[in-house]
Amino acid sequence: MPAMISPGCAKPASNTPDTEELPKYTVTRRVGFSPAQLFAVVADVGSYKEFLPLVERSTVRDRRVLEAGRERFSADLLIGYQKMGIQEVFASDVETHSAEHTVRAVSTGNAVKRLVSSWVITPASKQSSDIAFTVDYEMKSAMLQMVMGTLFSSAAQKIMSAFEARARKLYGT
Repeated sequence: MPAMISPGCAKPASNTPDTEELPKYTVTRRVGFSPAQLFAVVADVGSYKEFLPLVERSTVRDRRVLEAGRERFSADLLIGYQKMGIQEVFASDVETHSAEHTVRAVSTGNAVKRLVSSWVITPASKQSSDIAFTVDYEMKSAMLQMVMGTLFSSAAQKIMSAFEARARKLYGT
């Protein structure tokens, strides 16, 4: 099924700031994996360096198991774009909920005031799931905000494709 971009956003979680004024991109796909399989891929932030484009390092720290299948941890992603000589570290507060198949991250970086991403995975049939990836962001520079606005839709599609490819590698087609 081709990806769809919707203007809406999943309801913010308790660790997500109010993002009503931020640009929002949601990419939704139906894929042939169970919610548990997809959740395992998305929640494994430590392995992002193995499959996400431009991620050079992914580190998880301060992992805390909460009640009812919830977990909270801090993570750092080093993003690099060698052609432009760009390297940026994003520090994130991440909350996962295995029973609800959701992952939410609130991130900051040098160029970013905040970046809020959420994954919501729901069963679609016995053999497939719908996965929705929503990103809300605010750049520190108005110029960079404009540039990112033109690129973000494509970037969100590539990120979704990378997670889908990772699931295929781990679980087959």
